[in-house]
Amino acid sequence: MKIAAKSLLCSFGLLAFSPAWSESQTERSLTVSIAAPAYWCLYACNSAGSRLGFTVDIARAALESEGVRVVYKNLPFDRALFETKSGRIDAVIPAFKDEAPNFIFPPFAVSLTEYCFYVPKNESRRYEGMASLKSMHFVATSGYSYGKEMDAYISDNEGGRVTLIGGDDVPNRLRELVRLERVDALLDDRLLFESSRNRVDLVNAGCLNERHAGYLALSPKNSDRSYAIARAFSRGFEHIRESGQLCKILDSYGLGTDVVPGLNAGHCRSDAPSLN
Repeated sequence: MKIAAKSLLCSFGLLAFSPAWSESQTERSLTVSIAAPAYWCLYACNSAGSRLGFTVDIARAALESEGVRVVYKNLPFDRALFETKSGRIDAVIPAFKDEAPNFIFPPFAVSLTEYCFYVPKNESRRYEGMASLKSMHFVATSGYSYGKEMDAYISDNEGGRVTLIGGDDVPNRLRELVRLERVDALLDDRLLFESSRNRVDLVNAGCLNERHAGYLALSPKNSDRSYAIARAFSRGFEHIRESGQLCKILDSYGLGTDVVPGLNAGHCRSDAPSLN
């Protein structure tokens, strides 16, 4: 969701909280810390709520099946990236590989994102390829990656035809800017937008062709530890996928297999073995 600029990463001071682990821990006794913004629901939700988000639930189920304890907290995305890069948090979820260069990624993705433009229902503008953006002033989230072509366009046009905002409660702020007619359109994650109650009077005006796989992005600071977590996650992911537990997680959020790369209806068949 989100390329964090180096200047943002460097702007955070060193924080005085200690990691929730001991370097001597084995893979099966790890306590793994994961962070994500609360406003990414359904991907990642409020850590104090009844539902944590389907990617968080996938990571927890996979790691806990390997005896790994998971601690989840909410942070703005840029802050979560910084803390993970610094080694004070183990992972961000979900993150695109382009957003977290040099991070460590398991082979299995936990989500698949599609970005779309949204406009007021009485607005005639539509996204029909890059050329159509010449007549559109849109707002998007700072720190996100929308694909190489769109990222290049945003970089070239920020402050002109493109406005970027960051911080907390970004989705609602994007929508208000459109409703107040400060901009013509917003660019947002389709699942986030269409699962929100705050979408009244806004309609889909076209989607980008490229889709993005989201991963459990692990800290590059202590690579041995992160590779151990990645191994445990990978074993656990295969276990919950084959047992049908992964499909049950998605079903609890009203989602289908299309939101996780590599998952298909065969993994969700009614005769899939259940967990003991």
